[in-house]
Amino acid sequence: MRGMVAVRWTPVLLVAAALVAGACGRRAGDGAQAETRGGSVRSLATLNAADVAVAQFAALRTGIPLSGALEPKVRVTVGAPMAEQLVEMYVNEGDRVEAGQRLAKFKDQVLQAAAAYANSDVATQRMNVRVAEAESARAVALFAEGAIAQRDRDNSLAALEGARSRLALATSQATSAEDRLGTAVLRAPVAGVVSRRYAQAGDRIDNGKPVMELVDTRVLQLTASVPTAWLPELRVGRPVSLTVAQMDSAQVAGRISRINPTADPATRQIQIYVDVPNPRQALVGGLFVSGRVVTKEAPHAVAVPNAAVRTEGESRTPVVYVVAGGRIARRPVVVGVTDAAAGLTEIARAVAAGDTVVIGPIEGLADGTPVAISGAAAPAPGPQPKR
Repeated sequence: MRGMVAVRWTPVLLVAAALVAGACGRRAGDGAQAETRGGSVRSLATLNAADVAVAQFAALRTGIPLSGALEPKVRVTVGAPMAEQLVEMYVNEGDRVEAGQRLAKFKDQVLQAAAAYANSDVATQRMNVRVAEAESARAVALFAEGAIAQRDRDNSLAALEGARSRLALATSQATSAEDRLGTAVLRAPVAGVVSRRYAQAGDRIDNGKPVMELVDTRVLQLTASVPTAWLPELRVGRPVSLTVAQMDSAQVAGRISRINPTADPATRQIQIYVDVPNPRQALVGGLFVSGRVVTKEAPHAVAVPNAAVRTEGESRTPVVYVVAGGRIARRPVVVGVTDAAAGLTEIARAVAAGDTVVIGPIEGLADGTPVAISGAAAPAPGPQPKR
């Protein structure tokens, strides 16, 4: 044809053209290589191992976030039962005590004297009753024989009743005196651990002033505030999952024991109380914890890192990009429980355990793009499923 120059492609030129085409189709910095299938040339993308993860089975939870300090559920301040001097302390801080165990002793000489006087009065009144009983019996017999007037018999019987009343009063006063003497020895009202001593032997303590504090750490309690918007999800007995920051993020479990019926008008938050069993005494009061009230659980979920789930289009359809058969596969998915603490999301369909999912940037990775992975994909981290 006139005006046209015929070009003859040599094998060397064909190879050069293929290399140029491959370089033009490569993603920047991804180390792509040219690939020809069915006569078409497509770029081969390379992903680092950090850009992918393997879907795994995991136990996932989601719920209402909360935080605060654990405190003993039982905390008792033991006060002085009298204004007197402490003469002896039987326990120290950190000692475990049982209910009724001796804690301290107050000076009790005055109380001992009062108790002794009251007991002697009981003995005197008991003797008076015996005398009055004998006199009344004699008066009744003499009246029956006509030897005394009825008035004399009645007076004798009244004297007996008076003696019995005085005996009852003396007995009551003696019991009260013994009780007051007993309070000179301070005893533990509940079982627990001495957390603080406010006084030492030799100190004079005013009536009602604190002597020591007892706590029972077998059950700890978390008081936390949550927004009232979560109120429909709150109920007594609901499980709570907590992490103890000061103990290498140890996991502990509790349950809601109470819900305050009144919200704070300033913050629009409501207080809840979480009981945390501590049978081994591994936890102590004052530890800071954070966690959540568990509202949903997926004990055996197919889980992928949260970064693997993307939303696309106006409908915000959740999708996951999977590496399957050496190519990128775009898969619309159904999302279940999202565990913010574990950083994992449950995928209800379209992804199976063992699938390799993309968690890095996806720019330039279209559905069907050939891909190679540099290194081994890491499994999705997270809690193991319950068995």
